[in-house]
Amino acid sequence: MRRLFALGLMLMLGAGVSAQGIKDIRINEVMVRNVDNYEDDYGKRIGWIELFNTGYSKVNLAGAHLSVKLGDNRYTYRIPSGDPRTVVAPRDYVVFFCDGTDTKGTFHTNFTLDQTGYLALLDASGKGKPIDEIRYEVSEQEPDVSIGVLETDEGPVFGKLPRTTPGATNDVIDEVPKHEKFRRMDPSGIIMAITAMSVVFSALLILYILFSLLGKTMKKVTQKNQNAAGKVSEPLLNKVKGNTFSGEAEIAAIAMALHMYRSEMHDKESTVLTINRVARAYSPWSSKIYGLRQIPNKK
Repeated sequence: MRRLFALGLMLMLGAGVSAQGIKDIRINEVMVRNVDNYEDDYGKRIGWIELFNTGYSKVNLAGAHLSVKLGDNRYTYRIPSGDPRTVVAPRDYVVFFCDGTDTKGTFHTNFTLDQTGYLALLDASGKGKPIDEIRYEVSEQEPDVSIGVLETDEGPVFGKLPRTTPGATNDVIDEVPKHEKFRRMDPSGIIMAITAMSVVFSALLILYILFSLLGKTMKKVTQKNQNAAGKVSEPLLNKVKGNTFSGEAEIAAIAMALHMYRSEMHDKESTVLTINRVARAYSPWSSKIYGLRQIPNKK
């Protein structure tokens, strides 16, 4: 009895979790007129539906229904069981192609979107209140332009999307490159030309000022050195001018001193050879013990 009660409780909890899981699925993006956009596995461009798992647990779509209305008639596609690809990961997407045939696989519906403006997602019963539904005007649908959910500060809003994003989030920022913004702001290029010339002339002006300051500084340093040299040589010049030296006698004394110095460097040059000892540091590269004494025999 207890086992039956536990089994019943588990089935009830499982059904509750499953029902809660399918409610996390929403119709996220729809393209009605696919002319030159997303292709299916067969290379065909047809209308498609993107479903999004808004929850944080896996949801198996098997058994759920996609349904459209054409007048008073309803056309329903039951998502088949046994295909592991129908399990949608948390925060993930899945795309169904609406080509009006049920022979191309799990993700090809038996209805199209270009004849109806109503689309609904139903649970496994295929009846009752839809899990999600959208309405649109077929005549207002532009080629290769999708409609879907955009997150705004006021909440999710369904409308035309700036770009198609099958299998990905719709919250894309349509950023315009900076150079494109500038090109749009200055189509004739006048601002760009003025800016470029201003940069060049400013750089030249800065270089001119720097080199002018450098030249003046170097000139001052040179003048300062010349003045310092003039102050040193001036006393010597004054000494010469003041007859500190007696003239020929001093020159003769200097010449004699130089002659005696050179004469003392050697003995009598004509008969004696002076040999000075040269101290040389030992090095294995100049040692005779490492010399080659025998010629190697070539074999």
